[in-house]
Amino acid sequence: MDSEKIKGYASRVIRPPGYHIHPQWDLVHTRHLLHERRHKKKSFHLNLAPMVDMFSILVIYLIMNFSSSGEVFFISKDVTMPKAAKGLPMQSFPIISIIGDKVSFDAENVEGRPVYVEEPNDQKVPQLRNVLKKIRTIEVEIAGEKNFKGQINLQADEKTSVENVKKIMRVLIEEGWTGINFLVQPDK
Repeated sequence: MDSEKIKGYASRVIRPPGYHIHPQWDLVHTRHLLHERRHKKKSFHLNLAPMVDMFSILVIYLIMNFSSSGEVFFISKDVTMPKAAKGLPMQSFPIISIIGDKVSFDAENVEGRPVYVEEPNDQKVPQLRNVLKKIRTIEVEIAGEKNFKGQINLQADEKTSVENVKKIMRVLIEEGWTGINFLVQPDK
């Protein structure tokens, strides 16, 4: 319709208006390309092959690093585990670590928040006793007195003195935690 001439009622020829603003340097076909881009259907293509590869690698990595017994996550870097010829797989119980003259307690409370206590290893250990009492009362309230097993994991460096281990065992027994499991490394 640009080049078509339309006759009107008058004797002169009426031409339809076109693009009348011309920049100093008008690029050929620029307006045409911009018009096509505006009216072109926009589509989004998602390439699934790289995503499948990525998730496959992630799943293989997680399977290779998964430990059903959990011992990898609880061993302190300062502890050299003693070796044992026989043993059972570690179960998920609160863990007490004896490192030198210090004792640390690591567990999760009912809400899933971590509980961590570290103090000198003496007969008193007031923070440790308070945490053990709180966790024991919560477990007794939930499961009942008969179902409370008092299971706890105890780990110590192989060079830790027997006296330091006995101090903590005495505290555990006094607070009602009689199911003491010693963490050891399997002797291969």
